[in-house]
Amino acid sequence: MALFDWLKRGRGDTPVALAWHVYRTGGDLVADDNRGGTFRVALSGARSVRIVPLTGGDQHGGARMGGYQVAIQRHDGDAPIGKPTRDWRPARELARQLCDVGELPLDEITERMFSRVGQFSAKQDG
Repeated sequence: MALFDWLKRGRGDTPVALAWHVYRTGGDLVADDNRGGTFRVALSGARSVRIVPLTGGDQHGGARMGGYQVAIQRHDGDAPIGKPTRDWRPARELARQLCDVGELPLDEITERMFSRVGQFSAKQDG
């Protein structure tokens, strides 16, 4: 975290929402965030995009403990893209953009994990 970002947080300013610009260059898939980060992964050997829930070592605590990491599943292992996020929504948006631009599917487990998001609403008081 940059010094000025830290000082702004101390004053109660709301942090800037994370946004992504994903594009292809040569044989690479590149993701730039609006905070100055650039993440590059070779598309050769890429199989799918996945979102990995980070549990912080507590298997029963769920992802709320550590957040979510987006990665490209490759034949030689996962290649993380971006930094882990606490909220699933920026991770899901990055994964969607990586799938679209990289012409990659969302991996099966991630697809199932997010298949019901937005389908349930809070009960209305009658």
